[in-house]
Amino acid sequence: MRLRRIAASTLVAALGASTITVASGVVSGTAGAASAPSCSPSALKGATGPITLNFWESMPRANGEELTRLTDQFNASQSKVHVNLVAQTSYQDTFTKYQAGLSNGELPDIAMLTDTDTQAAIDTQSFMPVQQCISAFKYPTGDFLARALAYWKVAGSQWAMPFGVSGPVLFYNKLAFSKAGLNPDQPPATLPQLVAAANTLKTKGQGGLGLVLDPWHLETWMATANQVFVNSENGRASRATKTVFTNKTGLSIFANLSQLVKNGSATTNPIQGAGRYDNLLGVGSGKYSMTIDTSAALGTVQQLLATGQYPNVELGVAPFPKLSAASIGGVEPGGNGLWISKHSSAAKRAAAWTYIAYLDSTASQVAWSAGTGYVPLRKSSAASTTIQDLWTQNPAFKVAYTQLTKGVQSAATAGAVVGPFNDVHAAIADAEASMFVSGVGPAKALAQAAFKSNQIIASYNSRLGVG
Repeated sequence: MRLRRIAASTLVAALGASTITVASGVVSGTAGAASAPSCSPSALKGATGPITLNFWESMPRANGEELTRLTDQFNASQSKVHVNLVAQTSYQDTFTKYQAGLSNGELPDIAMLTDTDTQAAIDTQSFMPVQQCISAFKYPTGDFLARALAYWKVAGSQWAMPFGVSGPVLFYNKLAFSKAGLNPDQPPATLPQLVAAANTLKTKGQGGLGLVLDPWHLETWMATANQVFVNSENGRASRATKTVFTNKTGLSIFANLSQLVKNGSATTNPIQGAGRYDNLLGVGSGKYSMTIDTSAALGTVQQLLATGQYPNVELGVAPFPKLSAASIGGVEPGGNGLWISKHSSAAKRAAAWTYIAYLDSTASQVAWSAGTGYVPLRKSSAASTTIQDLWTQNPAFKVAYTQLTKGVQSAATAGAVVGPFNDVHAAIADAEASMFVSGVGPAKALAQAAFKSNQIIASYNSRLGVG
C-alpha cells in the first residue's frame, strides 16, 4: 500500500497478499478500450426525467465535506442529473466492494479508485474508458497537468480522469536544522544529501529521519532518474510482465536506504497499523527532524501544529529528493481517478461524464485544491487568484504541484501500471525489511524483491491467460 493511499484524516485518530478479482480473457488495455460502450451526448439529451447516479467515493472528513459541497453545487446547477454520494471507508474498501459487485450486481455508476488499482480495474473489463467521452464530447485536455493525466492513460487510452492527486514530499523541522548547523532554507534535494543531512542531524542530537517502510519510494526514486519500474514502458505500451529495477539505479537506492538505517540516522516504521504515523509523530516529538510522506497529509499536519501541541517544530516542506542532481526525471503522480461503469445505461454513462467534467473544471479544481490541499489539476486553476493567494500565504501547498511540472514527461514519470500492485509492493517491503532488520545486503535484498515480484506478476498474468 502506498502512502498516498492512506486517508490523511486518519492521522488525527492516530494522535488522540490482496485478492484480485479479474475477468477472464483480458489481453490489454487497448482491447478493452476498443470494445467499450459509447459515451454519447445524444443519449443524455434524449433521456427523460432526472438521471440518478451513484458515486462510490473514498474521501474522509474534510475532503469528503468538500466533495459534498461540489456535488451539491452540481446537482443544483441543472435538473438533468442528480448524483448520490455513497461514502466508503477507504480506497481499498471501495475496490473490494466493487469486485464483489461484479458477482452480485451491486455496482456504482462512478467509482473513485486509487492509482495502484488501475491495471486491476482495467482487467475487470467492467469500466468504460473515459477516452470515449473525451472524444464524443470533444473535451479539451490541454489545460490539465500532463503528468496528472498520464498516470491513468494506458495503451494509448485515457481510462479514468484524475481527481485527487498528490505526491510524496519532504517534511522537516526548520528549528532542528538550525540547531544542527544546517541551512533550514536549503533542505536536501537529492538522496545522497538526504543521507548526509540525516547523519548530521542525528550526530548533533536533533534526531535523524523517520522512514516509513513504503515500496513507493523505490518507484519514485527510479522515476526521478527517468527509469521505469516494470517493462513494456512501465506497463503502458502493453502489459507488464516483469520488474526492471535490478540495475545500478535500483542498487544505489537500496544501498542509500540501507546506509541510513545501518548507521542509525534513520528509524523505520510500518506503513499500516498502530505505528503508521510514527514518522510524523516523531518529528513533532523531536525524535526525528525530517520524514517523507504524502502531500495529502499537509493540511492535517498544519492543523495539528496550529494547536500549539508541538512548540518546538517550525514546519518546512520541500520536494521529494531526487536520486541525484543530474537526474532528468521527476516525481510520478499519485492519488485517485474517477471511473465510469460500462454496466450503466448509455444515458447514465454520459451523465457520469458531465459530473466528472464538472469536478475537473477550472472553478471546481480551485475549490477542491484550496479546500483539501490536493494538487490543482489545471494550469488555469493554479493561476487563479485563490490558489495564488493560498500559495503566497502558505508556500508549502505549492510544493507538490510544482514537482509534478519538473523533469521530462515519460513513461517513467507517468508511473508504473501493474495488475497485482499491492502484492508486488508487499514483496518489496519484505525485501526492505530483510535489509533493515536482518542485515541482508542491498544487492541480495533487491534481487529478492525482483524475484518475488516477478513470480507474483507471472502468476497473475497466467490466471488471466495473458502475458
